[in-house]
Amino acid sequence: MKPAIETCYSVYKPDDARWDRFMSSHPAAHFLQSSRWRCLKSRFGWWGACVAVGDPDGTLRAGASVLFRRMAGLTLAYVPRGPVTDWTDPALTAALLAALETCCRQHRAAVLKIEPGLVDTPEHRALLAGQGFQPSQHTVQPRSTIVLDIQGEEEAILQRMKSKWRYNIRLAARKGVTVREATRADLPHIHALMAETGERDGFGVHAPEYYTAAFDLFVPESGVFLLAEYQGEPLAAIVVLLSGDTAYYVWGASSNRERNRMPNHALQWAAIRWARQRGARRYDLWGIPDELGQVAYGLDGGRGQPVPAEQLPVDLEQLPGEGLWGVYRFKQGFGGHVVRWVGAWDRPLQPVGARLYQAGVALQGARLAVARKGIRQEGMALLRRHMPRSPGLSTRVVPVTDPVRWRWVLANLPDPHVLQSWEWGEVKRQTGWNAGRFVLTGEGDRPQGAFQFLWRQPLPFLPLRIGYVPKGPLLDWEEPGLVDILLGQVEAVARQHRCLLVKIDPDVREDRPAGQQLIRTLRRRGWRFSQEQIQFKNTAYTDLRPDEAELLAQMKSKWRYNIRLAERRGIEIRQGGAADLPAFYALYAETARRDGFLVRPYAYYETAWLTFLQAQADAQNPAGGVLLLAEHPEETEPLAGVFLMRYGERCWYFYGASSSRRRRDMPNYLLQWEAMRWARQEGCTWYDWWGAPTCLDDPDDAMQGVWYFKQGFGAEFQPHVGAWDYAVQPWLYRLYVQGMPWLLALMRWRGRQTT
Repeated sequence: MKPAIETCYSVYKPDDARWDRFMSSHPAAHFLQSSRWRCLKSRFGWWGACVAVGDPDGTLRAGASVLFRRMAGLTLAYVPRGPVTDWTDPALTAALLAALETCCRQHRAAVLKIEPGLVDTPEHRALLAGQGFQPSQHTVQPRSTIVLDIQGEEEAILQRMKSKWRYNIRLAARKGVTVREATRADLPHIHALMAETGERDGFGVHAPEYYTAAFDLFVPESGVFLLAEYQGEPLAAIVVLLSGDTAYYVWGASSNRERNRMPNHALQWAAIRWARQRGARRYDLWGIPDELGQVAYGLDGGRGQPVPAEQLPVDLEQLPGEGLWGVYRFKQGFGGHVVRWVGAWDRPLQPVGARLYQAGVALQGARLAVARKGIRQEGMALLRRHMPRSPGLSTRVVPVTDPVRWRWVLANLPDPHVLQSWEWGEVKRQTGWNAGRFVLTGEGDRPQGAFQFLWRQPLPFLPLRIGYVPKGPLLDWEEPGLVDILLGQVEAVARQHRCLLVKIDPDVREDRPAGQQLIRTLRRRGWRFSQEQIQFKNTAYTDLRPDEAELLAQMKSKWRYNIRLAERRGIEIRQGGAADLPAFYALYAETARRDGFLVRPYAYYETAWLTFLQAQADAQNPAGGVLLLAEHPEETEPLAGVFLMRYGERCWYFYGASSSRRRRDMPNYLLQWEAMRWARQEGCTWYDWWGAPTCLDDPDDAMQGVWYFKQGFGAEFQPHVGAWDYAVQPWLYRLYVQGMPWLLALMRWRGRQTT
């Protein structure tokens, strides 16, 4: 049902001059809504009308240029790139749509089709649905396009192009290609080029009379036909129309002759310069495959922001050469951003007629699908890894609120990290953070990616929130399109929570191709390597799959000796329980004082340790943990301890502590050996030593001593990509980055005073 909103607007039927004056000053003006375009279509099977609403004094506020056509006994009303209104003004829009429907009914239209100038977002779709429209199966104008910013100096515009495109523009001039504005006498040459192009590339072209009428209507006030020539021979032509501050590349044609002289590059550059001279700020290249627009939609997270064409994770060399796929390869080199519009929406006006129209559209669509099947399947096969709307793959994450469901999600993703576990989120929830879990699903509800999003307000007196995805998100990092989609969703969730930044530290190796690609993707999307690395950037692993004899053989001889020495000297390892946690914390605090690191209050660690001990008691839970204590019969307190966390097939040496007592009895060596044995017994195949130097070659790195101890056990160093920040609010982010080091220094000082 359409909303009922009272309005005080008057309805007008403006003449062409009045309508064009209104259009010339409206920010949503488009050449398809001009009286000239309506006049053009009226000469070739359509008829038109214009309806507007405005103030009682005659000032127009919104309107629509409507085209009508009879097809199979039905009348279709069509508003290309309109109606022209402020969609954020419900009263104005409701008044216009009511007047528009009245006009369409007067012309006995069965269906009203609109293609509003709204970018594709869930909010815009909901807005149109709320006005009684439904998505159309038949979109007339290109739904996705590339738009160039042509403001500033010409050299700056050239620099935004790919280097090969700049080279080709200059090459065309050196090879004698000239571009000029065509006259009416040149139209037969342009008609011939159009026919040649249509035959070569397999698409229909208008009759010569159509282009002649367009020339007479648009040139020179709001359009230009440009002709590229070599020694007087026409090589290529384009038609550019101007509306408001945007110029549109509407039609193009080229010959097979002299293509190595790059006439098409020269034409586009001439068109950009022509548009700039007439005050245009944008240049719309008018049409790319909508599948690519859907990729951009997924990268952007459905926010409706333009996405730089160069950011689309597409191998251009592998795209089909036919249709808009081949055209895209040419257009993307000029730079610019991919924009996806909300597309065509239909409002039924006559129930029976509307159903007949929809049936006809469905039949026509089926025929076109068969005709285009080969090209489309080829392109879709290449994009399948990148397409947010490929069959069964969602473009948006959905929240997960059930721990069983979340564990199932993680079980279906590669290498889930314990910091992405439900248990860790609950630990952080009890220590001042908020936790949310989100999943991206594919066919059969199968998870394709997921992340646990933590957020908090560090300072109660300042409304500044930070988001954090510890050791996430989780996905197959060798799927670049999926990486972009999930990063876009992390950014979107951070915006929804009004965070000034979101931090991620993916569990991805820096020295692998996937890690290098991820770093490039992060930089391309505007992420920055973080000055605040919450977790250790690098780590080390031990493969637990060999038997115990092989594991011992991989250690340095001194380490094997120290393990046996500890046993001979009476060191014993036992599993601790909740009652042992205070003693372990005392050891941990002693270690912090000795080694100079910050320790939190006991309540924080108690929450974490008890949570994972309780998970360990649940045989169905993939998470768990254990407290191992090294003791000696002659000592009343433990000598050393470790707290391990596990998830699935991985185990992490998360917390370690030791006393200064009996260090020569080597309790830490036996403790680590028993930790690895416990992990193997729990079915773990990897032991993560949790922390290694940032740079192995830096002798001053504070982790060098710890690394010396770990590598003696055969630990393999693994450099990771580290933590990266996305500034949701850039200026607040800068203040945060500048102030946080001072705040952390103060916290460390206070920590030393209290311990």
